[in-house]
Amino acid sequence: MTPIRTAILPMAALLACSAAWAQAPANAAAATGPVLRPDTTGRFIPFVVPLGEASRPPKLQFEVRTPSGSPQPAARNFAVTMDTGSTGVVISAADLPGYSDDEAGPAGWEFLSSSKRLWVGRWVVRDLAFRAAEGEVVARVPVLAVQKEMICPCWDEKANQPVCEQPTKTTDRPRGIVYMGVGFGREHDGQPQGTPDKNPLLNLATIDGRPVREGEVHAGYIVTKSGVHAGLTPANAAGFGATRLQPGSLLASGQPASSDPRDWQQASMAISVNGRAPEAGSILVDTGIAQMYLTVTDPASLPTQQIPNPSRPGHTSNGLKDGTPVQVLFPDAQAPVARYAFDAGGAGAPRAVLVNRPTRSTCPAGSTTVARGPAAQVFGRPAFVNTGMNLLQQYDVLFDAEGGWFGLRPLQR
Repeated sequence: MTPIRTAILPMAALLACSAAWAQAPANAAAATGPVLRPDTTGRFIPFVVPLGEASRPPKLQFEVRTPSGSPQPAARNFAVTMDTGSTGVVISAADLPGYSDDEAGPAGWEFLSSSKRLWVGRWVVRDLAFRAAEGEVVARVPVLAVQKEMICPCWDEKANQPVCEQPTKTTDRPRGIVYMGVGFGREHDGQPQGTPDKNPLLNLATIDGRPVREGEVHAGYIVTKSGVHAGLTPANAAGFGATRLQPGSLLASGQPASSDPRDWQQASMAISVNGRAPEAGSILVDTGIAQMYLTVTDPASLPTQQIPNPSRPGHTSNGLKDGTPVQVLFPDAQAPVARYAFDAGGAGAPRAVLVNRPTRSTCPAGSTTVARGPAAQVFGRPAFVNTGMNLLQQYDVLFDAEGGWFGLRPLQR
């Protein structure tokens, strides 16, 4: 069968939006997009808590089941935050159906840099059943059963171990932890085990009660305000402006994170703040947080002040002053296909724009931490932008795990 290439629709009409992505000039290099077979299938999974105007993260509902052939405890439903800034499903061991400390599974850990939270436990295989708009979708993935939770400001991303030398809080056998990360290219940022095999949206086992056939699903997803499409099809992937991703996600040490061909690095962009020349770097669209993080090589040159940190109640962080213009060019400044522009504190802006900068560390020598990628110790590092969830108020986001594409599509107004 002849593959179908998704169309890239013009976005010039959006140039008038002060906080929007806009189509580049007509002479810019044309982007292409995912190559999809006409017979691929996917399912739309609606959010039980949609992405709201009040900076609420989206939530999905799934039922956790043990795979066939294992003891069958009662299944349990969870409403879970769907986070594109992390990878892997995390549930308290005390809440996970069928779990006991005798269950075999490799040691596991995940660090959330925005909240300095380190989860430690074991990876155990479970089935996650999602109620789709039509029928049911079941993913089979390892789930991190959390046996210990620590607040760890000094966790060392390069050491890459489930160890916290100076925890400010430790909870053994915690309850109430449930999180679903579906991001890509995040292994360098405190998630060394966050490889594609942990992502439920990329590992569908059954659709409507029957096993998924080889080649039936084109691995990838589309995040919208109201839900997520699991699996790419010519219909659901139409209309995206897309850019190629670089293969081979890396650990913080610079070593390859995995040999999985679905493991891609983060998308590219260029960031200009307060009219300064754009700096090239990477971008993350993160449904797990309401604020934006940005890194530039000279943060001291930006107009900043101390502002509340939405991820750490009671703490303040370095943030842009209201009125400061921000422009993100996608995928670069030389031939951009789109841009994201706003004034800090203005209409269409994120809840806050936090600027990573060098600080005097109280951590032991050699320790490094990150603020939802890269860390406070960032002076001289490549530029980085975490848009937070605000971008999804205006755009759908596509990730093609098979072909290595990242795309944006304007919402229908």
